[in-house]
Amino acid sequence: MADAWLRGAARGRDGDVREKLAAGVKLGHTGAILLSMSLKEPTHLEWDDRLAESDKKLVSRLNASLDRLSGLRAVEINVSGKFLRSKIAWKLATYQHALLHRLVALMDGASVAWNNRCTLSAMLSARALMETFALMAEFERQVMRLLKEENLRGLDALAQNGIFASRDPEWIKANPETQAVSVLTYIDKFDKRAEGFRGHYDILSERCHPNSLGHNFMFSKLDRTDGTVRFCDEREPARNGQMILAALAPLPLVESISARLDELIEKVSDLHHRVAPVGSPASERGSA
Repeated sequence: MADAWLRGAARGRDGDVREKLAAGVKLGHTGAILLSMSLKEPTHLEWDDRLAESDKKLVSRLNASLDRLSGLRAVEINVSGKFLRSKIAWKLATYQHALLHRLVALMDGASVAWNNRCTLSAMLSARALMETFALMAEFERQVMRLLKEENLRGLDALAQNGIFASRDPEWIKANPETQAVSVLTYIDKFDKRAEGFRGHYDILSERCHPNSLGHNFMFSKLDRTDGTVRFCDEREPARNGQMILAALAPLPLVESISARLDELIEKVSDLHHRVAPVGSPASERGSA
């Protein structure tokens, strides 16, 4: 199941990603969004003998995508241009770039851990990347749906919940609209679009949790002839490598998701300005 997901994810890239990314960069130079110029460069994933020769191509594609996504990260979002016309668009872009920063950081963390043969740490970062990817994919779908309905209140609520989402009981008591959605909801929704995504996530979770696959069967082996338990850095390094690589495989899809979000948020700004122009009573009330 993991192999099937890996093959599907490796193929699933939009042909016009670079064109869309170029458009996103141009939008960034309007002064509304200042793109990454001073942020730390993320670490590349290194191919080694834990991976198959055939994996070199995917590793190279992941690193190239990581570099492009790193360059798309905002260091500043100003209230100007389309964001001056629409606070909702400003909120949506803030959430979009927060997720983008998280995805780049998780890929960076997975690479640092993998390159230093800290396999369990690489798995933890890779699983978190799957979660964040699934969330961002659903975020795009919801923005698209609500924009089609011209539901500005819904778009505002979506951004508000995303930016301030929490599981903290005290915070939720005071701000019930920010209760976080279970990450498994996002995982399951993406699994409907790419069968096997949830299955691989569950397998990876067994390694990440302090269950037998995450301790006993990862670091020790029983010699049944004399009862000796021998420990090692990790068992099954090749299998672990494939699990990590499959979890990281969706990263290039973030490029097309982010480019589409740029376009959708631009349209949200246009809609908001048309319905409630800046300075109008409706705009002052935050009306949708």
